[in-house]
Amino acid sequence: MAKENKVTKKEQDISQSSEEQTLITVPSSSTDTIAPEAEPTPTVATATQDAEQAAPRGGLMKSASLVGLGNLVSSLVGMVRQSTVASLGPVLAAAFSAALSPAQRFIDLLVTGAVTGALVPTFNDYAADEKRTEMRRIVYTVVNLILLITIISTVAFYFLAPVFFDSFLVSGFDATNKPLTLQFGRIIFCSLLFLGPYYVLSAALYALKEFGFPPLAQASYHIGIMIGVAGTTLLGAHFIGLYALPLGTILGTMGEVAILIPALRRHRLGYMFVLDLSHPAIRRILKLYAPIAVSFIVSIAVTFLDTHLASDAPCAAVLNNTSACGEANISAMTFATTLIQFPQGLVGTALGAAVLPFLNEFAREGNLERFKEMLRLGFRLGLLLMVPAMAGLLLLQYPIMSALFEHGGFKAEDALNGALALQYYSFQLPFIAIDQLAISAFYARKNTVIPVIVSFISVLGYLLIALPFSHTWGMPALAFANSVQNSLHAIILLIWLRLAIGELHLRTMIPSVLKILVATLIMAAAVWGLLQGISIVPLPVNKFIGNVIKLAVCGGLGAALYFVVASLLKVEEISMVKGVLLAKLGKKKA
Repeated sequence: MAKENKVTKKEQDISQSSEEQTLITVPSSSTDTIAPEAEPTPTVATATQDAEQAAPRGGLMKSASLVGLGNLVSSLVGMVRQSTVASLGPVLAAAFSAALSPAQRFIDLLVTGAVTGALVPTFNDYAADEKRTEMRRIVYTVVNLILLITIISTVAFYFLAPVFFDSFLVSGFDATNKPLTLQFGRIIFCSLLFLGPYYVLSAALYALKEFGFPPLAQASYHIGIMIGVAGTTLLGAHFIGLYALPLGTILGTMGEVAILIPALRRHRLGYMFVLDLSHPAIRRILKLYAPIAVSFIVSIAVTFLDTHLASDAPCAAVLNNTSACGEANISAMTFATTLIQFPQGLVGTALGAAVLPFLNEFAREGNLERFKEMLRLGFRLGLLLMVPAMAGLLLLQYPIMSALFEHGGFKAEDALNGALALQYYSFQLPFIAIDQLAISAFYARKNTVIPVIVSFISVLGYLLIALPFSHTWGMPALAFANSVQNSLHAIILLIWLRLAIGELHLRTMIPSVLKILVATLIMAAAVWGLLQGISIVPLPVNKFIGNVIKLAVCGGLGAALYFVVASLLKVEEISMVKGVLLAKLGKKKA
């Protein structure tokens, strides 16, 4: 559900209180000179400035492209995974999705939210070669601490789960589906023994600017679940049968850790049996993460409330002869969230992860202008890709949902229901890009309080829509409430960032944003026209092939038209994207 970004956006809000670093513009060197000849000429000064500005720009583009590529692979495999889960039908898919929720939320609270908020900034301070042994000690102290906590929590969850599932989380499920959901949840919770260390080790690699392996490793998680689906399909009720599905999550998380091992060895971060809780870095991590943990407790409560409301919400009008409305709602929200997370991971998360080390360095140096410039560049790149992504999902919502998920037990009406959820989730995409970057800006300044306060305020936006309308409007109200929550978070956080560090000079972005909007409108008009034309002429193929053709023709031509128009309008960021792509292809030096 769009709670994993919180779609879970993982409100990794960071902060510091009175110890917040103050960013100060570094003064220029003295203008006193002995002879005029020694003074830099304007041309040389300009060239030097351009070179200084180009370096972080190029670094951001390369880092974002690496994270984006890893996220692309992971997201594509994730879509295949969700497609295979959908083939089991909305009832079994909903049971699996609901069973995943407690484990996901717990690991979010325990470690995921700390990755960019506390772990990366702290590990980054020990990233120099001469400090590698100390960094290794810190990293594995955190890993071993997480392991201890997850072992204790897994045992506790086994005994507490029955009351939680039956009385609250899936109270609206059919009585025959509740026991299966409970057993799924107990098995899946064991996967945290590997998932927790994976996130800590990923943070260590990000701190070392090793951006490729962590997102790529996430593909293993999806592959493990697909193996579980295959086992469930082949074995059915025999032997482990249906339990192959949750067992696949354990297999997938084991693979995630294994994929990181080569990169960890290259950076001299082999396993260390240590628990140095007295180290100053551990205290700093706990201090940074404490406010984030508070926000996650609220976020987790909202996520569970979202699942509970969805299980009790009435069926949408597109569903006919369906008694299991709760299961259908949760399946629709889960699969729609998967599609939203594709551009989110490819753009929002990639930019946020890539920009954080640079912002952290500028904050340490006190270079406020470079800090703001990097943020503006990230904003422009995010909007360049997220605005057309939103338009594309709104226009192609049903062909995408049908082509990916409409097979096996997932019928046409289930695809329509999923398309409805996708429609209301899509509105938040441009705001997600802004939000991820604004959060990174606070992370870099070691500020965890302000984003937490903003997360509390934005939750009110969700509650004002979800509580009164979920029983009348149904599942679409929950999807729209999530979009409102995440959009509010971005807007309020951006305003607060302006108050914290001064003028962001966002007006300089207006020409670029207007060009992006014009290119998007032209693309949307063309895609709409192509869809109308294709619908008039029946295609002599089955429904799946017909939807694939629609996506290839309308989506492919629409994307190409967007980038052509944006290039003709001279959107600067298009040239930067081209440069990175050409560099990757060996056409020019990176």
